[in-house]
Amino acid sequence: MYTISDILMDINRGCLANNMIEDRFTYRIVYFVNEGNNGKKFYIDSLYRDLRKSLESIIRGNLTLTNNIVIAETTVLKRGKCTCLQSKSYSFSLEEYFKRIKGECNSNRNLYSRYAG
Repeated sequence: MYTISDILMDINRGCLANNMIEDRFTYRIVYFVNEGNNGKKFYIDSLYRDLRKSLESIIRGNLTLTNNIVIAETTVLKRGKCTCLQSKSYSFSLEEYFKRIKGECNSNRNLYSRYAG
């Protein structure tokens, strides 16, 4: 299960790899809302300082019990060329969330380890 912080860290790595000053660009977040065999593609433009808020609004505004959200890519236009900053897509599903709560998830990843003191 991914968090918004995972996506932001990935985007920051992409900015570093492309030698970018983060607050000088407009970011385009491309995402899909998938329900059953149907998927719809959407995008939202955001400033760097608003990336977390934009990602949160995508997930909160679209995720339901019957669908999933995929944050497919985050891009910028750099010197007239589209540059992708994410290394992979990130999927969000309430089904996975409920499995984790019930202890049915087999993931070895501890989402809270970064907060342990």
